[in-house]
This record gives sequence, structure tokens and C-alpha cells, in this order.
Amino acid sequence: MLRLAHAHVKAGGTLPVRAGEVIVQGEDLGAWVVAQRLGWDKLLPAQQWLLESTLGLEPTGEDEQPPARRSQSAA
Repeated sequence: MLRLAHAHVKAGGTLPVRAGEVIVQGEDLGAWVVAQRLGWDKLLPAQQWLLESTLGLEPTGEDEQPPARRSQSAA
């Protein structure tokens, strides 16, 4: 997915901010970008560096965090 995203950006495209916005070779770049940004803390430092240096991705900000998930018992 990193290669597809990099090729998309290199060809003049922009990275999507939501799932379903950009599909390349059958892959949803938006869903992948969102997953990388939301799971930033679970990535290895080398993975974070690759995303920052090749795509300019950064972790989600406080205002971009999804609402906290509730358990079934809490619901």
C-alpha cells in the first residue's frame, strides 16, 4: 500500500482523508491512510519515518480522533 500511495502522490495525486475517496488498483488508499494515522502509536519508528518522509503523513490530532468505543455492557 505504501508503494501504491507513493506512486499516486508522485503522479500528482493527493492523499485521501476518508475511506472510499481514492481507489488504486482495487485498493482503497483512503482507508489505508486513515488506518495508518489512527494506529500511529502501534507502528514501529521505521514505519513512522517512512510514512513521514515519503508521504508526509502524520498521526491524527486530538480533534481528529474517533469517539471512544463503548463496550456492549456499557451500551
